[in-house]
Amino acid sequence: MAVTAAVSGASSATPGVRFAQAGRWFASPADDLIYHVNGSARTVDAQTRIEGLEPGSEVVQGETSGYVIGSSRITEFGKSTLSVEQTLTAPAGERPVALEAKGGPYLVYRETGTVVRLGPEPKTIPAGQPLGEPVVTPDGTLWLHRTDTNVLCRLRPDSDVLSCPASAPVGHTGALTVADDRPVFVDTSTDTLSPVTGDGLGPSTSIGVDLPADAEVAAADVRGRLAVLDPRQHRMHLVDITAAAAPVTVDLPAGTYAPPSAGRSSVVLLDVERRSVLTYDSDGRRQSVTPVPPESGDPRLSRGEDDRVYVEGGEGKQVLVVDDRGRAGAVTPVAAAAPSPSSNRPQPPSAGPTRPVPPVRPPSIPPSIPPSRGTSGPTGPVATSPVTTATGPATNPPARKVVPASPPGMPPGVRASARGKDIVVSWSAAAANGAAVSGYRVSWAPASGGAARSQDRAGGARSATLTGATVGVAYRITVAASNSAGRGPAATVRATVPVPRPVRSVVVSRGETTTYEHGCEPPECAFIKVTMTGFKPNSAYQITPHASTYGDFNPGAELTTDDKGNLTARHRFPFNGVGQRVWVTVDGLTSNRLLWTAG
Repeated sequence: MAVTAAVSGASSATPGVRFAQAGRWFASPADDLIYHVNGSARTVDAQTRIEGLEPGSEVVQGETSGYVIGSSRITEFGKSTLSVEQTLTAPAGERPVALEAKGGPYLVYRETGTVVRLGPEPKTIPAGQPLGEPVVTPDGTLWLHRTDTNVLCRLRPDSDVLSCPASAPVGHTGALTVADDRPVFVDTSTDTLSPVTGDGLGPSTSIGVDLPADAEVAAADVRGRLAVLDPRQHRMHLVDITAAAAPVTVDLPAGTYAPPSAGRSSVVLLDVERRSVLTYDSDGRRQSVTPVPPESGDPRLSRGEDDRVYVEGGEGKQVLVVDDRGRAGAVTPVAAAAPSPSSNRPQPPSAGPTRPVPPVRPPSIPPSIPPSRGTSGPTGPVATSPVTTATGPATNPPARKVVPASPPGMPPGVRASARGKDIVVSWSAAAANGAAVSGYRVSWAPASGGAARSQDRAGGARSATLTGATVGVAYRITVAASNSAGRGPAATVRATVPVPRPVRSVVVSRGETTTYEHGCEPPECAFIKVTMTGFKPNSAYQITPHASTYGDFNPGAELTTDDKGNLTARHRFPFNGVGQRVWVTVDGLTSNRLLWTAG
C-alpha cells in the first residue's frame, strides 16, 4: 500500500512522495529526528522530529506505520501523517533483531525468547529461549531456531501461535538462512544444508567445506550462493546452495566483521574495527571497499524489504546504500537535508500568519504490548498544545531541558564465540546517557548454574577473552557498562566451547584366517578387518572393499557405528589375493592400502 505524505509539525517531505515498502527509515537520536532514505535515489525524502528518542534507536516500517524501537519503548508513527499514533512499552531491555516483512514488521528478542509482531494490533508471542538469528521468507513467515534444543519453529503471517515442525540433531551447531526463498538449516557440525519443511528437515546436502562452530551465516543467498563467514580465519565461503559447484573461499583482510548481509547482487561485509564496507559478487570477486562516515559509536548493517543493504553510522546521522553493482554510496547527510527552522511551519493554502506546531511528545506512561490472543485497541493520536505568548503564537521552539546523567544503556551487538579453549566476547559502545562510559563489566557462569567469574574492561574496550572455560559446557555471559551515575543494564549472550570433532579414521588389517567359496582357502584366505573411529554415532555407513587386481570384488556391506561413532568389522570380507593391495572406502574416506600376504 502506498500513501502520499502529508507534512505536519516539525516534519518535511518531498511533495508527492509515495511511501511503499521500498527504502528504509533511520533515527538520529541526538537530533530527535527520524528520516526515510530512498534507496534507489540515495536521498532523504521525508523526515520528522519525535522528542525523547532513546540512544541506539532503530526504525522499521509496516504498510501504513513506522516504528521507532528504543530500549524501553516502541513509538508508532503514521507514514502518511508523520505524527505519533501510540507508544508501547518494550517487552525487554535487550536490543531486538528487527525484520521488515509481509505480516510484520517483527521484533525478535533473542535472549528473552519473545517475538513482537507490530501492526494495527501489536502482539507479543512467547517463543522459547534462547534464540538464534531469525530469518523471514518472502511470504512473511518468520523462522526461529531454539539453540538449546535445536527445535526450528515458524510463525505464519496470519497466525499468533508458533508451530515447530522440525528439529536439528541435538548438540549440533548451526543457523537458519533462506536459500532460493525457502528456509534452510546450515549444520556446522556436519557441514551440510538441509531444507526445513512442515514435515521436518529434508535431505541434507554437503557444503563442501569445513565450517567452524561459530561460523556466521548470511540471512539469504545471493544468486544461488550463500555467504558463510569464518571469523577466526578471516575467510568467507560462498556455498552453492544446489551443491552443483564447489564452494568459493575468499581470504579477507584482518579485521572484526559483522555477520555477512545479502544484497541484491552482492555480499556485504562490515569491518567494525576498521570501519569499512566490503562488497563481493557471488563468485567471490571484490567489488568495492568504502569507508564508513566518521561518527561515534559502532556502525551497523541492515537489509531493507527492498533487498538493499544499508550501512548506518554509529549516531544515525549518515547512511550508505549498496547499489546493484556492489558500490556503497553515501546518502545526503540528514543534517544537510533537514529543513531550516523557518521551513518547519506547515504551509497554508493562502497567505497569512502561520501557527507553528511543536514536536510531538510520546505519552509519559506508555501502554504495554498485549500478549498473543489478547485484545487491546490502539491509543489515539497524541498531540500537545502549541506554545503561545501574550501577543500570539510563539515563533521559537521550546528550550530543551538538560537531562541529568544516568547509567549507560545496554551494550548493543554483544557476541561470543569459542576460540580454541577460550571464549571471545565482543560488543559495541553503550549509550553514555550524559556521562562518559568509564568501563565494562564482563561476567560469565555455566548456564546450568555454578560459580560466576568476572573481569573489568576499560571504557574504550570492545572485547574480552574469557579463559578457563570447560569444553562442552554452555556459559551465560553478561556485559554491562558503567559511568559516574552507576552501572547500566547488562546484555546477555550464551556460548559453548565445542567438544573437538573427532578425526575420522578407517584402517584395514588382516583378520582371522577363514575358508570361503570359490577356492578361498587357508593360509591365503582371511577376513579383511575394518576398524572405523570418529564417525557419527549410531549411524549406518556403506563399507566397500577394493583390490588392486580383483577390483571391486565384493559388494560391501552397510554397517552401523556404536554410540561413540566407532565400528569394527571382523567377519565380513574374505580375501585371498596374495601380492595384491586391498583397501576400503567409507563415506568418501579411503583407508590404508594393505599388501596381502599368506598366513
